[in-house]
Amino acid sequence: MSVLEIDYTKKSEVENFISSNYNKEKSQYYAEYNGDRKIRKLQIGHRPNITQGRRVIEAERITLNFQKKIVQTAASFLFGEHPDISISGEGSEKEKKVLEAYKANRINNKLYDFAEEVMSTTMGVFIFTKDRQDVRCRLYGHENGTFIPKYDVFGDLEAVFWKFHMDEIDYIWIFTNAEIHYYEGKDGDMKYKGKDNHGFGVIPIVFMDQKKPEWFDVKELIDRIEMLVSKLSGSNNYFAFPILGLKGASFENKEGKEETLIDISEDGKSLMLGFAEKNGHVLEADAKFIQRDTGVESIDLELKTLKEMIFNISRTPDLSFNNVKGIGAISGRALKLMLQDAINKAKAKQNQYQIVIERILNVISAGQGNKEKFDFNINFNLSLPDDLKEQIETLIDATGGNAILSQESGIKLSPFTQDADNEFIKIQNEEKKRSGGFLNSGEDE
Repeated sequence: MSVLEIDYTKKSEVENFISSNYNKEKSQYYAEYNGDRKIRKLQIGHRPNITQGRRVIEAERITLNFQKKIVQTAASFLFGEHPDISISGEGSEKEKKVLEAYKANRINNKLYDFAEEVMSTTMGVFIFTKDRQDVRCRLYGHENGTFIPKYDVFGDLEAVFWKFHMDEIDYIWIFTNAEIHYYEGKDGDMKYKGKDNHGFGVIPIVFMDQKKPEWFDVKELIDRIEMLVSKLSGSNNYFAFPILGLKGASFENKEGKEETLIDISEDGKSLMLGFAEKNGHVLEADAKFIQRDTGVESIDLELKTLKEMIFNISRTPDLSFNNVKGIGAISGRALKLMLQDAINKAKAKQNQYQIVIERILNVISAGQGNKEKFDFNINFNLSLPDDLKEQIETLIDATGGNAILSQESGIKLSPFTQDADNEFIKIQNEEKKRSGGFLNSGEDE
């Protein structure tokens, strides 16, 4: 037996394959995407609390989830507008049924969530089931368990392992072209429970994975900007509010050591400055701020630089209010140039997601019992604002100033029109009345 071959009925071979191919980093990606900041040593989750006098102050740990901003923006550019899927020519009844099942399962509505899952945890999964001729589809992600693909010596998908936990029971399901093998047990003691024929003739799973999450190249920059903001917030808590200085003697704590008093509340602080006698001289305590004259400007510069680098490296447009409030009206072409980096990023991913959509259509077709392969037209619609005025002016210039739209077509395109045909007739009648009334105005008098 080849090292790539597995007897799916043997527990030891199945568990060895899963343990040797399980990627622990995916769990970390999922945790970080959802706010965990204890993964790397320089993250804010490792900031220690501060002890001041007799009180323990909780360190500020402010999460700025650039991870979600990067991922959700990229997913929106791809699937904010649903892709158009059509049949070439008139199409057969079988092809129409495939599209009907695709629409009935609302696959287009699930593609955004699928892309977000892939870009955040590196893998998204669709699992298909069938009830007679009805094919059902459900989206799964990291919170639903671990998915591990297995390929043959030629690199073709041979099986998909799904390990999950539910109601205190551990499960392993193995999907092949013809069957689903089942394992079940408690506390890792798995037992083979048999197999079923799923009836698709192909593996009823469509998945996509990528090597690293979308924010991976800027993760250290995000760590740094979160640390700066957290320290700045902690500094404001401590120093931005008034401090009352009190001169007086120190006191003895429970251990008999001399201490001065620092009393801290949410609204301010009082600091008791003690004194000491040395060589016959009384030394009074003093307190003052020591800082760089340019400290505030330096922090502000680093924050702005980090933010710019995060967006630039991840190819994410920063269209915050402060960035766009002063640019005024811009053309559609200029706007697309501003978004060109994000557009190129989305287009680079289209080929991969087109394969995913084609695979979904093929699995649906196989589930409906079709043996032949169908070709569908798949067109992506990038989620971009359109400058309709600029487009119309360009077309008018191209036609030498002539009209490019009939009145009837314009009425149909109007968002205020309820019944385009009746509206067109009413407008024609009104024009006839106006024209007739002008010519026969003398007779009316």
